[in-house]
Amino acid sequence: MGYSISSSDMFVGRRKFREGMTALIKKAHQKKAKIIITDRGRPDAVCMPIEEYEALMEYLDDVHDRNVLLQVARSRREIESGEAMSLEELKGFLEIE
Repeated sequence: MGYSISSSDMFVGRRKFREGMTALIKKAHQKKAKIIITDRGRPDAVCMPIEEYEALMEYLDDVHDRNVLLQVARSRREIESGEAMSLEELKGFLEIE
């Protein structure tokens, strides 16, 4: 199974992760990176900032919600057919500056 790896992501062996967990997590937080924990050189687990985890879980919930998928499909059709408003049009409609 494939996954997206950022240049800021860090690969760390289990032992090194266990020994330096606090410092590694702090460094990953500062870099907004994931820590990919390896076992014998193979990716085995991931440590990521809680915000990224929560966003991922919310996305997965949405993907598994048929109503959300139907709304996304409808919205895409509206955009393609020109039925959707631009942000500026919406702001004017809602009288927002």
